[in-house]
Amino acid sequence: MRHGREPKSTVHKLIKGSLNCSLQVSFPRRKSSQGPRTTLGFVFDIDGVLYSKWGCLRRASRTLKYLQEMKIPFVFLTNRWQETASEGATWVRKTFDLTAIAPIQYISGPSPFARLAPRFADELVLLVGLNTERKKYMAKILGFNNVITPPNKPEQDKQLIVDLLLSEHGVVGTVSGKNGEPGFPNWGYQQDEQPGIWFGVALPFRETLLQHFWEKTSCAIMNITTFGKPAPENFRMAEIQLLQWHHHIHGADAPKIDTVWMIGDNINDDILGANRYNFDETFSICLWKTILVDTGLYHPGMLNGRSEMYWPSIFSTGVWDAVQLALREKYEQHWWQTGGGNRDQGNSGN
Repeated sequence: MRHGREPKSTVHKLIKGSLNCSLQVSFPRRKSSQGPRTTLGFVFDIDGVLYSKWGCLRRASRTLKYLQEMKIPFVFLTNRWQETASEGATWVRKTFDLTAIAPIQYISGPSPFARLAPRFADELVLLVGLNTERKKYMAKILGFNNVITPPNKPEQDKQLIVDLLLSEHGVVGTVSGKNGEPGFPNWGYQQDEQPGIWFGVALPFRETLLQHFWEKTSCAIMNITTFGKPAPENFRMAEIQLLQWHHHIHGADAPKIDTVWMIGDNINDDILGANRYNFDETFSICLWKTILVDTGLYHPGMLNGRSEMYWPSIFSTGVWDAVQLALREKYEQHWWQTGGGNRDQGNSGN
C-alpha cells in the first residue's frame, strides 16, 4: 500500500488495481480438510459501514448472514453509548434480519467500563454528563452498585470534578496542601489520593474540563483514561470477545485466528485505532488489518498528508466487497502455502 497523496482515481479503481481481482467474488463451500489451518475474524463498525440514517446499507444483511452461514466469527465495535450489550445485540438481530446475535458480539463505547467494575463495584462512583438516568442504569448493568449523579448542568459538573481533583483524599470542600508544591510530581496536583477519572466518548466535555483545570493550575490533568474508539481498551475488548465467540461456535477444535480485519469508515477511530492496537504488543494477540469503506464518513482526499497509521490495508466500496476481499486474501494465502492448485475453483462464472 502506498502512502502520501491519495490517487485521483476512484476507490473502486484503487481496489481493482491493487488486488487485481474482481469484487464479485464467491467462495466454494470447502470441507474442513480443504480449508486453511488458521482462520480469520471480523470486527465491524456499524454506522457508515452497515447502517446509515436511511437504514441498512447495501448488502449489509447479506454480508452478516453469509458469515454466520460460513461460521466465520465477527463482532461489532461501535462508539454508540446508549445501548447495553444485550440491547445492542437485539437491535442488530432485528435490524439486519439475523437468526441470532449474542451480547458478547456487541462492544460499545462505554463497554470497557465493565473491566473496572470488579475494582469499583461497591465504591462511590460519580457519573456526570447528559442523560444521567440512562447512564446510571447502564452503569448498574456494567456492575457498578453505588452510583450518584449530579444535576445535568455541564458547567457545574466541570467545576465539581475540578474541586475533587484539587481536594484532599477526594473529600468535597477540602483543598490539598500539596497543590502547587514544586517538590512533588505535577507540582503537587493529583498527588493526594484524589479520585481517578475516566471518560466514555465525551470528547467535547473532556476538552473543556482540561482547559478549565489548566486555567486554575497551569498543569494538565494526569491519569486520564478515555474509552471509545480509537482507545486500545475497546479494541482489546473486541479482540478478546471475538476469540471467545470463535471458540463458542467452533468448540475445542476451533482453528487459530491469525488475522482480525477491522472494517470501518472513519480513519480517526476505526483505522487509526486498529493500526495503533496492532503495533501495541502489550495489548494485541492477533495480527490486525484494516479495510476502509466509502459508504460513510470517508471521502477521497481525507488521507492526503496523513501518516501511515491512518491508512487502511485495503480500500473498499462497501462491506460485502470488504469481506470478500479479506476472504480472498486468506484463500490465496492458503493456496500458496499448500503448493498451488486451482485457486479459481468455485469462482468460475463470477
